[in-house]
Amino acid sequence: MTNTLYIPVVDGTTSINGLIALFVNNWSGNKTLLTLVDHPSGSESPAFAIQTPISAKVDSDLTLLTTLPLLVVGERDDVSRLIVSGLAAVSRHVIKESDNPEVRKALGFRGNCLQAPAECSIWTSFCEFQMIQSTILFLTQPLMAADIVEIPSTLVKLEEHLKQPIRMHNIVKRLQEETIKPSAKQVPQEEIQKLAGTWLEHTYSEGPDMTLADLLLFPCVTILTEKLANFGIVLANHLPRVGRWLTAMKLLVGQAWNTTISDPSIIDMDSLRIRSQPTVEVPRVKETSLYKKDSNRPGIGNLSSEEATRVADLLKGKRLWLEENEDGTRVAELPPSLVSHIDIAACSEFIARIDWSSLPDPVHPRQGHVPGSRLDRKIQQLDGMAAAVIDAVSEGDVIVDFCSGGGHLGILLAYLLPRCHVIMVDNKEESVRHARKRVAQLKLLNATLIQSNLDYFRGPFDLGVALHACGVATDLVLQTCLVERAAFVLCPCCYGNLAHPDLPIQYPQSQLYLTRGVSATDFSALARMADHLTDAGRLSMAAVDLDRVARAAQDGYRVTLQKLKPDSCSPKHDLLVGIPSKQTRTIS
Repeated sequence: MTNTLYIPVVDGTTSINGLIALFVNNWSGNKTLLTLVDHPSGSESPAFAIQTPISAKVDSDLTLLTTLPLLVVGERDDVSRLIVSGLAAVSRHVIKESDNPEVRKALGFRGNCLQAPAECSIWTSFCEFQMIQSTILFLTQPLMAADIVEIPSTLVKLEEHLKQPIRMHNIVKRLQEETIKPSAKQVPQEEIQKLAGTWLEHTYSEGPDMTLADLLLFPCVTILTEKLANFGIVLANHLPRVGRWLTAMKLLVGQAWNTTISDPSIIDMDSLRIRSQPTVEVPRVKETSLYKKDSNRPGIGNLSSEEATRVADLLKGKRLWLEENEDGTRVAELPPSLVSHIDIAACSEFIARIDWSSLPDPVHPRQGHVPGSRLDRKIQQLDGMAAAVIDAVSEGDVIVDFCSGGGHLGILLAYLLPRCHVIMVDNKEESVRHARKRVAQLKLLNATLIQSNLDYFRGPFDLGVALHACGVATDLVLQTCLVERAAFVLCPCCYGNLAHPDLPIQYPQSQLYLTRGVSATDFSALARMADHLTDAGRLSMAAVDLDRVARAAQDGYRVTLQKLKPDSCSPKHDLLVGIPSKQTRTIS
């Protein structure tokens, strides 16, 4: 079945993301079917006129499910249908669909160009998000002054990136294919790997060959270059490497670009006219490759024993420490009915709620690439999570398994709850591929797979679930559930990652912690303690999760803080369950 690309269109115009996706599709040979969706691009995004004879239509189900543009990858004999959202992921699938091997080379060595999700790859984030947001801002913001124009910092970052030595997996082999510098003959073999990156020309953003990264960057750089030209500014005079890169790119993709955008003169000259030659400001940026780890992001460091003791004593003093006294009472003193049930006592016994021997192979985690040494623990985790969902769900509910990975939990729920619909959302291409195979084997009609970041998901749902969503991802799922007034079943992990200061969630989250004087610094130390495999670490983990369920209780949720059992199923075994109040539920 042919794949279908959905682009948002209003009156013959589209968003910048829609423009880039359409451009990639045109360059790839237009094998992917195109559907234009009558859908606004958003007030913050400029509109771009496009060339297409197709009329827009409304497909409300898909536009409500996730962000546009999106790609529907058709069902085949061995894999189920897949919905893909996110510019890099959509473009990767479009290029893969091409019959032209030269087109598929744009996915780079081993086909992994921009495969890493944006939240864990600086390079993907730069190509998929930062450059686009910078372009939107430059097109929409008022000028600093009538005679001053500042070049967008993302263009300057690209210039610095192009100055750096090339970093690619097969760099030595590629060097051997090129004309070897005479000096290379005197260089020891072990040194060639280090020097090859400086000997090869950094013609394109990832090295000597054009890749998907260049395709995503080209529309934005072209638009910004034209905008600057309207001010009388020649970009190449200030950023020569970007200028040479753009010239090289136009030779390869200029025709596809000209058949994508309707009018190259996209700028409103009257609203942005400058009568005299402006002063050009080039912002200072760090001289580094965009492949490298973000050195500006501070490390969380090790937690000293003194700091651990201080935070534990602080939580005890604030009556938020869930340790039990000798008489069985808890140190913590919580508002009445804030948490309806707390059970974090040690447990070594496992009583299965699910008859695992009766499940077909594709439902069982042993077919989901779980190694034998972990299989029993994975079964215990899934059993506890699925039982909590079954207790909370109603017939006909939509369940979203966020950060679903290979589908271990989502597929189990879809099989056990045939009258509910299960949506699995994950941004890792390989994990989603495994899940598609298992869904196809089971012929599950009540399961939908989406490859995207969790914040791209837009669909209505009744219950959100996440098993070991890493760090802040658990809180993003929680936030999504609270906004939707959906129930939640969560088992967090990677608590120490919450110590980073540049996260999209501010900690602590709950009024309970804020009113008792727990600071962001205290919470950062608490989060680092929670990753320690000690009694204090276990209680710190519970204290972090107490903040989470207290945040939900503020919004009128009936919440519990429990554990997956037994303790040995995972070091991260806290189970957070929340049901919105004033809600009558018919258990399926």
